[in-house]
Amino acid sequence: MLSVDTENLRGVDLLPDGTIPPFEERRTCPNRRRHKTITALFSQFRRRKSVGRRQEDKVGYIDVYGPRVWIFAGSVLALSVLDAVLTRREIASGMVQEANPVMKMALSWGGMYTFYGVKAALTALPLAVLVLHKEWPIAKFTAWICLWCYILIALYHIYLYFHFGCPA
Repeated sequence: MLSVDTENLRGVDLLPDGTIPPFEERRTCPNRRRHKTITALFSQFRRRKSVGRRQEDKVGYIDVYGPRVWIFAGSVLALSVLDAVLTRREIASGMVQEANPVMKMALSWGGMYTFYGVKAALTALPLAVLVLHKEWPIAKFTAWICLWCYILIALYHIYLYFHFGCPA
């Protein structure tokens, strides 16, 4: 048996002769790594990284995204949909005009459904690129800027609602 300094050992019951007892398995709960989680659905059952983990290996993309990334992306998409719906209501009531020239063209050419489709595409495609590059510092910074811009736009819609009343 191995003799050790007992001052640095906490929570270990030593044998009477001052040695560490042999290891015995005390875990009773099942192995949580055996169960597939919801993130496995989005990763298509691939490895977590596209390359190995040794120092000489190149850095790869991570293809399993945690709940924070999904909540973040969902929040941006939800705020984008809210912006589209409220902007459309405010335009229909004559309260405001669309300031974005691309969205103004989509609204004049195709109507409401084209407006929503272009708005969704102009939000979802760049957001997918940001999620794909989520470990890059510039992508993290850009994603936070995007989220805060949509939060400020939502606050602007709330201001319009309370200052000018409910649009038609």
